[in-house]
Amino acid sequence: MEKSIRKPAKLLLCAAAAITLQAQDPKETGPTSLAITYHCHPDKRSDLRNSMREDGLPLFEGYRRDAILADYRILMSRYVDTNNWDMLLLLRFSDYTAVERWKLIEQDSPAGLPPKVVGMATSMSTYPLDLMRRKAIEDTPRQPVYLLIPYTYSVTAPAYLQYVDDYVTPQFDGWIDEGVLVTYEIYTQRYSAARPFDAFFLLEYKDDESLGQREKVVAKVRQRLQASPKWKAAADSKQTIRVEKEAIIADELTPPQ
Repeated sequence: MEKSIRKPAKLLLCAAAAITLQAQDPKETGPTSLAITYHCHPDKRSDLRNSMREDGLPLFEGYRRDAILADYRILMSRYVDTNNWDMLLLLRFSDYTAVERWKLIEQDSPAGLPPKVVGMATSMSTYPLDLMRRKAIEDTPRQPVYLLIPYTYSVTAPAYLQYVDDYVTPQFDGWIDEGVLVTYEIYTQRYSAARPFDAFFLLEYKDDESLGQREKVVAKVRQRLQASPKWKAAADSKQTIRVEKEAIIADELTPPQ
């Protein structure tokens, strides 16, 4: 069984049972999260996975150990898909000063990656992000699966976050209560003009069986939330607020055993 080398970092982000992040406006400083999408030719996907396990994971663990990164996830898309990324690096920094240190890393190692991995890329894109909402249970699942859903929105950022609080997080909390969801993180992009998304949700499911129950659990929780006038009003207006883009199923890259 594979075990994540990041487990200690994850536990620092979790309280005894669960934590919820609803911080003060992170835009009071520079963005302290980065999403880096990586594309390669389909015939290089296996090489990419192997090279990241052998050389990339130790490198990123070193960045975390040296306090350049506060936390990170390296996610591999589960299926070949020309329209979507093959690998996503999701990097978290303790403060904006740490982002300045990452700039020095980028000067010699694009995206902080080993040279062999950089050479396999057909394209890479970086998105400065703000982590706006987060909730996680303490238990680390043995075989989690991730669903990432990007969105564009057509309202102001404060109005969008109000919609998130009124409509989105009550559902995610319900999915956690139902025992299928382990973590959710809601990011907004700091500089979204002409970019393919304004926000994205990272949903960590306990396992594949839990992801398979997604539609059933969504319907069950929504039925329960219909009793809330505030939630119902947000549900009725969601089509005027955001557009959902292509969801991606992904797995976290872990070291070989």
